Amino acid sequence: MRSVHRTGLMDSAHSDRFDIYTDLMRRLSGFPVAYCGLIDEARQYFLSHNFPQCMQVPEVPRDQTLCQFALTQPTPYIVADMRLHEKLSVHPLVTGEPRFVAWAAFPLVTAEGHVLGTLCATDYEPRHLTADQIEIMRRVASELALVIEAQVELREASARRFASALSQLSDQPSLDRTETAVRYLRLCEGTPGSADDYHRLAASGLVDKGPAGEAVLSALGRNLQSRLGLAPSGFAARRTVLSSDALMADLLDLVGV
Repeated sequence: MRSVHRTGLMDSAHSDRFDIYTDLMRRLSGFPVAYCGLIDEARQYFLSHNFPQCMQVPEVPRDQTLCQFALTQPTPYIVADMRLHEKLSVHPLVTGEPRFVAWAAFPLVTAEGHVLGTLCATDYEPRHLTADQIEIMRRVASELALVIEAQVELREASARRFASALSQLSDQPSLDRTETAVRYLRLCEGTPGSADDYHRLAASGLVDKGPAGEAVLSALGRNLQSRLGLAPSGFAARRTVLSSDALMADLLDLVGV
């Protein structure tokens, strides 16, 4: 789950940056609905979606998602008719509104093999995808995972530079407040917070107490992270789905452009 939290995208509002991926999934599959989201130990947070009105929520509990079933494997999880599936046939999204039927989930897998979430398409009637459609959709999901990882690396590299500079300043006498800044920036760079970090930073309001008593960025801390340019939105991805010539050519072929 640490890989998911490192992204800094949970509870963020960046749908405009991810809409291209869900738009592509709809066009490539012909399915009317597509979405992408990150999943931690408790919930699925949606980065982009075009859900029907009955599902206009930013997140859902993990145990109520379809995607919980797609996290156990790095390969696509595709079901032409969930009404006939042993596990999914009783899912509330299948038996009740919006009554999804076909579903294709593509895990967002990091270079280290961690699954961050999924990029999915779904339909209200049985649907089958061709091998070519599945392969190109898988590659789009891989591109999205790479973009997210690249943003994390850039953000953490910048935070390390800030932390290194402030660490040198903290060696000077009468600069106690600098140590607080160093601890905060290390949280921004992705270093796991400790209980000691929480006690040192609690008064600043920049952190909340995590499940094990460790320091995690609070809403105020994330806001400052964004203003410092250390949040995901402060960095351009080193590669996007449209910058890969081979992938772009395949996309144009499949959508008939």
